[in-house]
Formats: sequence, structure tokens, C-alpha cells
Amino acid sequence: MQRFSPLLHLSTEVNYLTDLSQIHFIKQYIKQNSIMKSKTQLLMTILALILMASCDKVEYQSLSFYSDYREVPIHGTAFISPKTGSGNYTLEVENPLLISTEMQTGWSSETGMIAIQGKLTGNTWLTVTDNATKESQKLRIKVIDNYETMRITKAYKTDKGEVPPFPASLSNIEWISLVNNKARDFYLINRESISHTDYVLKVRGKGTYTLDKEGEDYRFTFSFLVDENGQPTLDEGLGKTVSYCFRTSMNGYALHRLNQNLNLVFDTSMPTDWKEFITNEWDTVVMMEGIDTEYKMYGSLLPGFEIPVGFLK
Repeated sequence: MQRFSPLLHLSTEVNYLTDLSQIHFIKQYIKQNSIMKSKTQLLMTILALILMASCDKVEYQSLSFYSDYREVPIHGTAFISPKTGSGNYTLEVENPLLISTEMQTGWSSETGMIAIQGKLTGNTWLTVTDNATKESQKLRIKVIDNYETMRITKAYKTDKGEVPPFPASLSNIEWISLVNNKARDFYLINRESISHTDYVLKVRGKGTYTLDKEGEDYRFTFSFLVDENGQPTLDEGLGKTVSYCFRTSMNGYALHRLNQNLNLVFDTSMPTDWKEFITNEWDTVVMMEGIDTEYKMYGSLLPGFEIPVGFLK
């Protein structure tokens, strides 16, 4: 007969209580660990959001421009790229009768590109506000007379290998800009190096021009001041006037373009072969042969050339 042992029963109860205590401890550990893990995950999430927010926040430089003055030809377009800025701007024109403006995309400049179209001659203000920094800058815009520019070069060699003579007073001139105004002004321009890789445009002389039609021929006449060395000058007190007259030949597109943009009042229209000039606009050449002289030169009509500021009304 098996006897009841109080000690054995007590030991069993102790073991049972010990097991319960361990289980309770484990449960508490798991619970606390789960809470700590949840808090850690929450903290990590908050830190991640803070880091993401700080990464998304971009510090932009203050809005600035290379110049606070810009000229744009009537019926022409000028472009302004801010020196620094976010690229996200609001544009406000003081007198929208003179100019219209828009932001243009597709340019490589991170600061954006502003296009200005000239409507009527005059002066107005353009206020540019950076939507990221809320800063504003005012630019003075002047709409000037329209003009056409030709790059002038010597004529090609003849069949005998000779180069036709070129006017000595134009030997250092690279461009002639013909202005659409009542006076028929033109400007003689070349470039001046300011470093080994950069240059600035310089106006060297000013004169007047005519483009007339005699029979089937068109004639260019250029009159301008030269100094004692025979070079173009802007000093009316020191210069004397020289004139050159050229018999001119050009394609139908070049003639129509000059007629329209300089208001020459010729009876011209766009030629039927206009498609070939879309890709070859740079090759629009005006050939000029001297009348009563042996001078010859070429003038290539250029798109997008800009006269140095401060000369045109």
C-alpha cells in the first residue's frame, strides 16, 4: 500500500508554482519586448519620415539675374535665364501692350528660361517672383526697332584663282545690322576678345542704307563715317562719310524676308520652294558686286543675332 508523502506533495506544488512563475515571467517578457519593439518600430518610422522630409526640402539660392535690363526687337523674341533661382516663377508685366512673356521648358538651365516677345516699341517693367523663395526682382524691358543682320565675308576666288577686292574700311567688320526705322540706320559690328575663349560684340560704326529696285536689279547702298585711318567710327566730329553701292542678287526667300522685316515696300511673296530654306536658313546669302568698283562681298542673313544694348531706340 502506497503511503501519502507530504514532502513529495509539497515538492510537486513548488515545482508547479515555479513553472507558473516562469510562464508568467516569459509572458511578461514577451509582452514588454513586443511593446518595446513596437515603440522602436514607431520611432524608426518617425525618424525615416523626418529624414525623408529633410531630403525633400531643397535650399534654393536667392533669385538673381546677370542684368536688370533687356532689349527685345518689335515682333522678335528675347530670352532671359536667371543667374540663380528655383526655376519656378510667376511673371508680371507692367504694360502688357508692349510685351508678352512666358516660361519655356526643355532648356538645360536649372534656373529656367523666360521668353519675352516684343509687341510695340517702348519701355516697361517685368517682375519675376520665385515661387519657392517668394523673392521678387524687377527687370526693365525695352522694345526696340526690328533689324536684320548679315555676316559679311569676302567673295570666293575667281576661276583664275584671284580674290576680288574688298572695301578696306570693312576689313575688320564681321556683321552689318540693318534697322527697320525711318532713317534706315545700320550698325557695323565685330567682336573683341576678353579672354582666350570668350569675346564681346562691339559696335564700330554707324551709317545709313538703301535697298532700291532698278528694273530687275536690286541695289544696296551703304554710307558711313570713317576715321583718319579709313576705319568705321562713331565719332561724328572726327569722321568723314564714304559710300559703297552694290548690285545685289539673292534668292526669293532672302528678298521676301528683307522686304517684310525692313518694311521695304517691294512686291514679294514666299517662294514655292520654301521648304528647302527651313533647314538651310543659315545659307541664305546676299551676293553684292560693286557698281563702278571691282569690290565684291557676300552677306549671310543670320537668325537670332543680337545687337549690343544701348544703340537702338
